[in-house]
Amino acid sequence: MRRLSALILISAFCLGIADTQERQSGSEFTAEGLHLENGGGFDPAAPEPPADALEACPKFNSFKTAGEYPDTISNLKDVAEVPGESLPLPADDMDRESLLAALKVNLSYWNAKPDSFKVRIGRDYYSAAELRRTTRKLMDIFSAETPAGELRDILKSRFKIYRSVADDGSGKVVITGYYEAEIKVLKSPDAVNKFPVYLKPADLVKTVPDMGVDFDYGRYDAGGKLVRYYPRTEISAGALDGRNLEIVWSAHPSQVMLLQIQGSGILRFEGGDFIKAGFDGANGWPFKSVQKLLMDCGEIPAMSFKDFIAYLSKQDDRESRLVDLNPRYIFFQPRPKDAPAYGAMGYGLTPGRSVAVDPKPIPLGVTALMASKRPVAGQGGALEFKNFTRFVTAHDTGSAIRGPGRIDLFWGAGDQAGTEASFMKAPGDLYLLIAK
Repeated sequence: MRRLSALILISAFCLGIADTQERQSGSEFTAEGLHLENGGGFDPAAPEPPADALEACPKFNSFKTAGEYPDTISNLKDVAEVPGESLPLPADDMDRESLLAALKVNLSYWNAKPDSFKVRIGRDYYSAAELRRTTRKLMDIFSAETPAGELRDILKSRFKIYRSVADDGSGKVVITGYYEAEIKVLKSPDAVNKFPVYLKPADLVKTVPDMGVDFDYGRYDAGGKLVRYYPRTEISAGALDGRNLEIVWSAHPSQVMLLQIQGSGILRFEGGDFIKAGFDGANGWPFKSVQKLLMDCGEIPAMSFKDFIAYLSKQDDRESRLVDLNPRYIFFQPRPKDAPAYGAMGYGLTPGRSVAVDPKPIPLGVTALMASKRPVAGQGGALEFKNFTRFVTAHDTGSAIRGPGRIDLFWGAGDQAGTEASFMKAPGDLYLLIAK
């Protein structure tokens, strides 16, 4: 499961402003010839501000007292059925095999559900049997090469189309990206590599409504009282020491945070050997975007998440203090080298096809057509944004993916995936497909 994603993957060239709450829906952007080195001119090794500079920022108190501090807030309220004519030309930019693989995951998911299981899409309810039939219809359609125009006519006639909508009638979603991160680690700590990646602790309790508490995860204290689980600050201070929970050790807390926000990753040892790590639980605290706070306070310009991690790694002692401002903490389990990144459905994610959604308005296991612009990293570090349409499948969730207007696209693993996912933040359209 992913994950903390929904990072601030904000870039000035992408949206033109730092705070998406002020952005006009559907704003356009171009980034022809943009070079990635140091975030397009930002130096991550720049001198750090005085230690008390952030605390003096008016936004800092709001950050500390708010229940959450997300990087992106969407004004979209729900999904609603729209006329078939709304569907854009489905000129999918990826291969048919990856789409069929993603649909096969959907079919396995719905086959495991009883026919009576229902989900809400807009004002309508659909059973597992109906969504199973939808998936099979899509698999039949995509098993053959079909021109985009003809495919659009088929989808219009055989499927109901749902789109995310807002009070103002707009329907633009915000599309970000996530990927399988890679960090350098050691099997044992030393003077530099002293920041652990933790296994899930045995005392982590998933709460249920009849426990009478207002938090999702807790622990029983010495007196037997169920209390909220340790926030990141207490974990960093040693709350889990002595339990033999350390999987590996990193030189930077920001690298551990990178792994946690992406939700899965590759743990690379000296010499090149590696293991994989997958999401295995969270402490239940809300995600607070430290990058957005620093941007709101004017300490850093708009930049990709990749450049933000580079910035944090150059902040010396301040690095730990900044990372600890986000109370949410993720635990991992080691996975085999050939294991895929897993999503909230319990199945492997399909790079380029799987998306993380809020499952309340957009149920897991549904298929959609997405249209937006995407970053493409070329030779020499040049980055371009190109229009694309693509069929995607809802396979994952994220703590910061809230509402029908937030979509997080999984890019896979590797340097190119990491770069493109880090720069992916764009307005787009999402159309859910349900068989008539």
